[in-house]
Amino acid sequence: MPARRSHLLVGAVVVALSLAACGNRSDSALRERAAQAQLYRGDGATQGAPQALGGGPVATTGPQATGGPALVGGQPEGQQSVVAGRSSTAAAPAPAGGNGGATAVGVTADSITVGNVSDLSGPVPGIFQGAVVGTQAYFAKINSEGGIYGRQLKLAIGDGQLDCSRNKAVTADLAPKVFAFVGSFSLYDDCGSDVIGAKPGLPDVHSAIGAKTQELRNNFSFAPMGKGWRTGPLAFYRKTFGAKWQHIGAIYANVGGSAAIWAGVKKAIAHEGGVVVSEYGYGPTDTDFTSTIIRMRRDGVQMIYNTAVDGAYGARFVNAARAQQVDWPIVFGGGAYDKTFLAQAGANADGVWNDQQYTMFFNASDAANIPAVKDFQYWTDAVGKDQTKDLYEVYGWASAALYVQALKAAGPEVTQAKLMTALRAIKSFNADGLVATSDPADKKPATCWLLAKVVHGTYQRLDSPAGTFRCDGSYYP
Repeated sequence: MPARRSHLLVGAVVVALSLAACGNRSDSALRERAAQAQLYRGDGATQGAPQALGGGPVATTGPQATGGPALVGGQPEGQQSVVAGRSSTAAAPAPAGGNGGATAVGVTADSITVGNVSDLSGPVPGIFQGAVVGTQAYFAKINSEGGIYGRQLKLAIGDGQLDCSRNKAVTADLAPKVFAFVGSFSLYDDCGSDVIGAKPGLPDVHSAIGAKTQELRNNFSFAPMGKGWRTGPLAFYRKTFGAKWQHIGAIYANVGGSAAIWAGVKKAIAHEGGVVVSEYGYGPTDTDFTSTIIRMRRDGVQMIYNTAVDGAYGARFVNAARAQQVDWPIVFGGGAYDKTFLAQAGANADGVWNDQQYTMFFNASDAANIPAVKDFQYWTDAVGKDQTKDLYEVYGWASAALYVQALKAAGPEVTQAKLMTALRAIKSFNADGLVATSDPADKKPATCWLLAKVVHGTYQRLDSPAGTFRCDGSYYP
């Protein structure tokens, strides 16, 4: 399979598909079909799950031959691992007086097993492998430091296969066996929400996509989704582009709940004085935006606000615009920070604006200035060598970080109830600066953001020094 993959960027508004399968990469045709998976705003069983997620300090055990969930955690107990010149010890002693041993389901004296249900196979193989790798990477980091109160962190992974019934089935299979769910990423998480909702004492730490899942009291997301949009970037564009802000052409993915979310974004634009004069909701089979550009020119469009594209789709749109000699400002609501976009748009990418609520996590500059980005790059490389840095790795990593913060607060003799109490106390979280600060406990979205622009083929920060977010604006409505 060709070594190519990308993702539909969430950017606090769009969640979609990162395409990588079984340690390989998906081709551009699969990326095109993946557009149906966009959503607004990060070892499988044998049913198509990755057989290898790269090297580094990760050991895999579990009943793969029978199709059960595999367990993924740190390297074998007591062994040393050396990755990129760093040495770490996986095992660590329990605290004085012990940790209570088997205090809850999935908990032993030396390990804690949590579940993860992500779409790993099905119509687009490997779509959210990044979410698994990101979760594994953070656990590997923690395990290398000795674990939590003498316990190593392990992951039992179920493959949702981009299928509603399958998501519900693997969630139901894992729910009675694991201490919590952590880092899941599935377009059909609503299908498993009945299972998790029926177990209100079961903590679920992942960025919920479905509306039902978002409302669960036992779901905790580091990036909770609101029903509108952050106003800071919109106010910036209004001031920067002047009269053009009255002639906006918009493009969004018209699949699932995305149209409803776009309606909220459109209201926020109007609140900031913007006028959308032409809009286009694309479907999974749309690959040529030439007719869209021509129609927008006819409608008097003077700038583009683009909320729902992955790197490949973004490049196609920009390439079509440039081919039609369009010189309008092109703005992405989080969707342009993507290596595939740069590669496929080439020189046409220059001048594209992008606002986002996560660091520039694959840039060397942010790694040099933000320790969390440096750690993220190091450990995701160690765990998923063949996995290009994508936003779903960020989602898995940050979800794992939120879980671990609560796990530490819950104490050595941990129970699900104690973990839930600790999660409900976390009202400010940013994964050590990897993402903008949100309120997971009260499900309040982040409002801070950073602005980037493509200059000479690279992403450059604007108006926000490395290591910072700007926090002007609020959330509307």
